[in-house]
Amino acid sequence: MSFSPMPSAEPAPSPHASIGLTAVRGPGQFARLLALVLGAALALAGCSSIPTVGPVGTASAQRGDEQQEEAVFSPEGPAAGATAQETIRGFMEAGKGAADDYSVARQFLSPGMAETWSPAQRATVYRSSRVVATPDPNLFQIQLEVQSTVDIQGIRIEAPAGSTESIPVQAEKVDGEWRLTAVPDGIMLSLASFPAVFMAHNLYFYSSDYEYWVPDTRWFIRRAGIAANIVNAVLVGPAPHLQGAVVSAFPSGTELARDAVPVASGEATVDLAADSLSDATDLNRQQMTAQLQQNLRSLNNITSVAMTEGGHSVDLGKGNGEVRSAIADPSAGATQIVVYQGELAFYGDGPTAVEGVPSVAGYGPRSPATSADGATIAFLDSQEDTLLVTGKGQEVRVAAEGARFTAPSVDPKQWVWTTQPSGSGTAVLAIPPGGNRDAAAVLSAPWLEGLGVTELRVSRDGTRVLVAAAQGGNSSVMIAGIVRSAEGVPVSLTTPATLQVPAEAGAVDRVKWASEDTVVAVRTGAQESVPVILGPGREAQLLAPKEGILGLSAGNGTEDVFIQTDAGIFNKVGSSWALRSEGVRDPAFPG
Repeated sequence: MSFSPMPSAEPAPSPHASIGLTAVRGPGQFARLLALVLGAALALAGCSSIPTVGPVGTASAQRGDEQQEEAVFSPEGPAAGATAQETIRGFMEAGKGAADDYSVARQFLSPGMAETWSPAQRATVYRSSRVVATPDPNLFQIQLEVQSTVDIQGIRIEAPAGSTESIPVQAEKVDGEWRLTAVPDGIMLSLASFPAVFMAHNLYFYSSDYEYWVPDTRWFIRRAGIAANIVNAVLVGPAPHLQGAVVSAFPSGTELARDAVPVASGEATVDLAADSLSDATDLNRQQMTAQLQQNLRSLNNITSVAMTEGGHSVDLGKGNGEVRSAIADPSAGATQIVVYQGELAFYGDGPTAVEGVPSVAGYGPRSPATSADGATIAFLDSQEDTLLVTGKGQEVRVAAEGARFTAPSVDPKQWVWTTQPSGSGTAVLAIPPGGNRDAAAVLSAPWLEGLGVTELRVSRDGTRVLVAAAQGGNSSVMIAGIVRSAEGVPVSLTTPATLQVPAEAGAVDRVKWASEDTVVAVRTGAQESVPVILGPGREAQLLAPKEGILGLSAGNGTEDVFIQTDAGIFNKVGSSWALRSEGVRDPAFPG
């Protein structure tokens, strides 16, 4: 499962067709091809075609499955006497073979086209395809049911269900054989082939305080040289939804001295261009080395990383090895906070009282949240229009009042987050430690216009928010970055990336982090619901259905998932739900 663009209120024209057209190479070919496509559009219904519907497959490409070995495919080159449509189909199939810079795929192109075609620009992943002839004997269309696309930076964007794309292709006889003389940059892969050709890999950037590693899932072709591709992507910077929310130790414009990261006896040597580090402090260089190690160490042939500059060793300076390591995938612990017999309680093997906290029974507490250290506890009253905060040795105080609030979330810096309706959209509130509504940061997020947020959860690294939102009967699950000031005050949310939710899961309204890059979502209500596990580096995983799900929580990984019904709390056991406790409600892991 991967990120998709934020849906707009109005249906937007598909970006795919425009990319397919504008990427056509060759003098005057684009104008001619576009005119021919428009002229032929009305006649396509009666044209011949070669329909081919590829098998729809799913495969997980999680971090634990990463392989350094090159995926070896040996696609066949052009067959003598092949028709134009067969040549186009052969070119599509040859997109699986990246060896020697796609030398086999280039055999299907005219000499001039083979010189200019750029396969790395884009990968289009399709569920089904067919090649359609037009009245012009040299013009064809590749019609795709698109599942996703991967851009040159490895960012995978899933297309909404039912998305299609028509790609114009021009073919002519060259020395008596059909060859493609105009075709868009990029390759086309069936959904079944995609996980064998590409692998998911998390890039890592620092949180703004350099305390946490923040994942940025990308997709890379399984072939030799992947380490250099990963380093280049790190040097370019984070994906759009993380820009401004994370930082890199490498200054903008840093480049490799050469497009390679050689590996010898398990040590990868990252050689930066000369003078790249001229302004870097000892601490900067140490942070750069740590970032390279974090990004490369999961490759199975790399055990250590050496950073050089212009071929010379880099002096990491004083305190080398003493720089504090950032935290990756912080643990949620084993204890949840719940409501039990009208009071706040901690829940591990069973409910236990929260020591040092006054009674809250008079508020009818709902949807509690706690910080990782338990110092801050936030909850809503029974009407969900008052946000309250307490903690060990603290009185209960009103943090905010107003319209209906969503369940609170507490970030690592003890800020309490919630949302409430505002005008035609939603306001995001972040209340500082010890503060109230008057001191709250009201975050700028224009993309929330027209959306009703049903849940917002801050990531355990404090850099991102996970949002479930509804609009016109439909729902979205989105991840946005948190932009903070130099003092750590939340300022705004970045334009989000969207996780596509399978239709079987319905209009989900509850979402929880299960790890640094995996989330769980569910639709609550009296009807049978199907919880689903989502993530940018994995295919969606539907869990066992359950009637009357009222709550959801997730701890450390996809097996540490809990749901609540009127009967009590259930935890995930394999493909089933097992009753864990009765009389407990609103479970939530820290965060």
